[in-house]
Amino acid sequence: MNTNDFFKDDIPRVKRKIESAEELSTMLSEALRDSDYEEAISLAGSIKVLTEDISRLANKGKLYQTAMKMQQRGVNLAVIRRYVN
Repeated sequence: MNTNDFFKDDIPRVKRKIESAEELSTMLSEALRDSDYEEAISLAGSIKVLTEDISRLANKGKLYQTAMKMQQRGVNLAVIRRYVN
């Protein structure tokens, strides 16, 4: 895991999510060997959710790094929030 892609505060959470996904993938392999396809589908869904969270956290870190590089080049950035119903 490349920890440079994550905020320092997010690294422990990312590590837990990766460990959980690895455990679930082992369980998924066992469920497939046992022909328990309903359980396999459930485990695959859980793995998908965990990996999406990991990806989201990595993208957040990459976005921050990109914004910092732009500011170093003299580009002024501001956060704009819009109201969504």
